[in-house]
Amino acid sequence: MAHHKVKNHVLGNLRIYIEPAHKVRHGERSLFRKIFPRSAYLHILEEARKDGIINATVHNTQTSYTADGKIVTFNAEGNNSQLAMVVELIDKRERLETFFLKHRELLLGKVVIYKEVEFWDIE
Repeated sequence: MAHHKVKNHVLGNLRIYIEPAHKVRHGERSLFRKIFPRSAYLHILEEARKDGIINATVHNTQTSYTADGKIVTFNAEGNNSQLAMVVELIDKRERLETFFLKHRELLLGKVVIYKEVEFWDIE
């Protein structure tokens, strides 16, 4: 039986808490985009891919509250645009810092958390 060892690397986990109702209104604005602005969380995901971030994921929540303190719960028949979402980016700290600074205007006022995580591989 072959013995394998876990090989780990330190990476960063950047979490951006955002409401689905937050829209992006900059860049090229076709008539369609003027009427239907792009969701900020989708914009962040696409920008992360363009910037070569290793992994990007959007997590929906069932219940949350933001700075205003109002608790919002998912409702299948209701408006969930104020329910917080989490955009999670995984990469090296330097690349995440560059991403954060590049998109500082979009991220201004958002709760953004960074922490180190271990990436595991098999030797």
